Amino acid sequence: MKHLLVTLISLATFALSASAQLTEQQQIQKLNLVYQHIRNHYVDDVSLEPLVDEAIKATLKKLDPHSQYLTREDMEQFRARLQGEFAGVGIRYIMHNDTLVVRSVIPNSPASRAGIIPNDRIVSVDSSNIVGIDIESAQKLLQGAADSKLSVEIVRRSEHKPLNVNIKRDYIESKGVSTSYRIGDIGYIAISTFTKPLCSEVYSAYKALGDVKSLVIDLRDNGGGALTSGIDLSSMFLTKGDLIASTEGNIGGDTYYKKQDRVTITTPLVVIINEGSASASEIFVGAIQDHDRGVVVGRTSFGKALVQRIYDLKDGSGLILTIARAKTPSGRTIQRPYEMGKGDEYRKDKARYMHPDSIAHNPELMFTTLKLGRKVYGGGGITPDIYINDPEIGISTKLAKLYSDGVFEHVAIEIWDRLSTKNILKQYPTIENFAAEFVIESDIFELFYSYTDSVDSDFTPLDREFIHTMIKATMAEQIYESWARYYLYCLEYDYTLQRALEVAEDTSIYNSILFCEDK
Repeated sequence: MKHLLVTLISLATFALSASAQLTEQQQIQKLNLVYQHIRNHYVDDVSLEPLVDEAIKATLKKLDPHSQYLTREDMEQFRARLQGEFAGVGIRYIMHNDTLVVRSVIPNSPASRAGIIPNDRIVSVDSSNIVGIDIESAQKLLQGAADSKLSVEIVRRSEHKPLNVNIKRDYIESKGVSTSYRIGDIGYIAISTFTKPLCSEVYSAYKALGDVKSLVIDLRDNGGGALTSGIDLSSMFLTKGDLIASTEGNIGGDTYYKKQDRVTITTPLVVIINEGSASASEIFVGAIQDHDRGVVVGRTSFGKALVQRIYDLKDGSGLILTIARAKTPSGRTIQRPYEMGKGDEYRKDKARYMHPDSIAHNPELMFTTLKLGRKVYGGGGITPDIYINDPEIGISTKLAKLYSDGVFEHVAIEIWDRLSTKNILKQYPTIENFAAEFVIESDIFELFYSYTDSVDSDFTPLDREFIHTMIKATMAEQIYESWARYYLYCLEYDYTLQRALEVAEDTSIYNSILFCEDK
């Protein structure tokens, strides 16, 4: 009887499809019927779960490039990134000579509270010897749920015998602000992602900089995050009542986001972007540029102005579905063109970012900024006010690979086994002192070469300059926290940041961009 019923349903559906287009409800019933046939008639027993997952993924691939399906595990990680927290112990480590070595410890993390310091060797976890195992296996032993406990055995060069340390895993705050520091009178804040706590992080970082002449915010390779965080960050730099962005979708009409009562930062602003700056990053930059609030430096941004909403599914998986398009305050759209179902081609399109005229300035897509009437264009990303095509550093392929393989990290570990961080910090109390006065001894260069099977003459003068800078930068990270590495590297090699600092320092350059004659 069961099989007869299914057959009758099939015949009825076939007859309907032959005579008329299926309604939306009938299309859904059709899909459900396919799975009933598979479950009841297929030659082998199969699990429907992977089939359904693949069907959902295939369906979403036919839509815009940003709608996607997330498994249960993917959803947990996605929400953790948005919330800005995850469970762990709070250390960054590498495998050095078959031993897991701590490179840095997150302040106020479980590891920090337990007394773990950089250069500690972790030799066992919960009585399991981890010397010689691969880093992925070690990572699984260290990971765990919040409030769970683990015991690690530590070898520390200053101690005569191993130390047993008990750690209680906890939520680690994932920082949206990746680094911040002063360069003379200029403040610098790099933002890696738009998490929900971002505004409080930015404000805290800004206050910690002290009285600065100008502020540089670096959004390079910041792929965005929560739309609300982009709106809130924009609010910190605009005037009450200023429009930040608007969205339009099929349901609910247009929504307008304006600056609300909150703390306002009035310091002159320079924002750095590149082709990796997207989504909430572009919401922020679009608002700053349209209100003539600051100067934008770098390369054309990615061009993502589609707004997604997360829908939870019953098994813990989820759907990220595009529900609206965003516009900047002047009314321009920054979403670049795409074809439905061609997400791969959309993501591979990189050439468009590499030239100042990479986005065609279509007169029909021309808008003007709201206070000074400068020309700006829609149609795909934010075009910076000052276009910078970073020159190649010029180091050899061999040295670039050594850097990516972590050789400088290994050398730094060996150096700090010889030196005392306390003595170095006493001698060079600030990063400026260290950058200007610390000298790399020849035996440190020899140590580096020992990790490369090379000698000094195998490297060009430019290579040797890079080696010198990166040894100092990697060493500095352990004394002055993680931002110190970027400080030393950027001052030497980051031309885009150097140009941004020049604009931030020189009021005449800054004003010439905002009050330009070409309007």
